[in-house]
Amino acid sequence: MTTDRFNVDDFYYWSFGDEFLVVCPKCSACAKVLDFSGQPDPTIRLSCLHCSHSKDWEQLRPGVTFASSSALFDPGVISIGSAVDWYFHEPLWLQEACCGRNLWAYNSRHLHWLRDFVGAKLRERTISPEHGWSNQSLASRLPKWFQEKSNREAILAALKRMEQRLE
Repeated sequence: MTTDRFNVDDFYYWSFGDEFLVVCPKCSACAKVLDFSGQPDPTIRLSCLHCSHSKDWEQLRPGVTFASSSALFDPGVISIGSAVDWYFHEPLWLQEACCGRNLWAYNSRHLHWLRDFVGAKLRERTISPEHGWSNQSLASRLPKWFQEKSNREAILAALKRMEQRLE
């Protein structure tokens, strides 16, 4: 459901990083990568309900890589910035070709956030009293083509097709 107004400062790129819907490496069905790092037993696990494939992630090197191509991903390193999950680097389940590019979402919450952002006629930003203008919001990290009004209908149609994959 889209709204007329949208506050772009509410979410950051890590806001949706607790769950990734991915293509199962064993059976190609939809699997989940869940981050239980805030739990008593901190684990990051890939699980497929279709074929029961399961794997725990082990960090081999500290740090985070911001990459735009899966060719740059090293096993055991957190990699952010492409259409793969951050840990196992499996392709995301929610992907669609759109406006000559690849549109993707980590999970249903991310997909709905993207839909609300694109559908909003007014995108509001507020200034932080502590830090002034910030460039940390997810909206500030979206590519220009995604934010252009001329692409709104095509993006909303692609997001709707992605939403149908969840059913």
